Amino acid sequence: MLEFARRERYRKIPKPKGPELIVYGDKVINIKNHKRQKVYPEEGAVFYIANGEIGMVVGQFRTKKMKSPPKLLEVEFSSQPKYAYKFSDSDFGEESEPILELAYALTVHKAQGSEFTKVILSLPNPCRLLSRELLYTALTRQRERIVVLHQGALSEIRKYTSDDFSETARRLTNLFQKPSLVEHKGKFYEERLIHRTLHGEMVRSKSELTIADRLYSNHVDYLYEHPLTLSGRTRYPDFTIEDAESGRKFYWEHCGMLLDPNYQERWARKIKWYRDNGILPWEEKGGPNGTLIVTEDSKEGGISSRDIEDIIKRVILSS
Repeated sequence: MLEFARRERYRKIPKPKGPELIVYGDKVINIKNHKRQKVYPEEGAVFYIANGEIGMVVGQFRTKKMKSPPKLLEVEFSSQPKYAYKFSDSDFGEESEPILELAYALTVHKAQGSEFTKVILSLPNPCRLLSRELLYTALTRQRERIVVLHQGALSEIRKYTSDDFSETARRLTNLFQKPSLVEHKGKFYEERLIHRTLHGEMVRSKSELTIADRLYSNHVDYLYEHPLTLSGRTRYPDFTIEDAESGRKFYWEHCGMLLDPNYQERWARKIKWYRDNGILPWEEKGGPNGTLIVTEDSKEGGISSRDIEDIIKRVILSS
């Protein structure tokens, strides 16, 4: 198509536009909110294109009525089907940023605000721009299915659920007082935006913070989200506790979203996995490969520090 657009004689489509050489048939994205007067048909048109709108170059294509080769690109956007917006050379000037870019692949930032039926997400490793918030945005651009192409172990992606990889937690947002900074692994965070335990690690929720601090206060050594591999599958219990004297192992899971049907389904599979591998609830006196402790948030989303303290003393310290 590029060769077709570069013809000097018998050319039927506009010459390639801009540094990306956009031509007839290309998929493009508009990168600036702006009003646009040249549109066909005019009746019913909104004369406005929003940043991030995606479309196809559908014209111009030379007809017998045209005396000279076409010069304008005509783009039909998915948000305004059957309306063709016209773009000239001035929209791709050397001194200004082109108003259209190719859209065969998009960055997560440019896809923000859009929805697609299916998404293929490419995650290189290392990826310096990747954060918890950016990954969340990427995973929520699809309506039906997402395919993740990643370099390295899939478990590496899981670390982005932590505050360690949160852009929000590193923002200094205090306007009327000095920020209260906390250093963690060589980075500084706003204290109000993180959940940091007495032991020094970051956890995902206030409920996990309560459990971790009660364990620490009772001199119970624990590992947070330590990988557990059994039967070829790796899981990450919230807390892993090993009693050196008795040799007993405890795996503590806290459920904070049991009102969510999808969460319930995942949790049911995880419980079955524990059972299949000989890790049973403490109410059943545990199993040959460990004892499972399960706590839940209340309907109001809270947790009782007193109840956590009681479980530690009855289940762990009395073993």
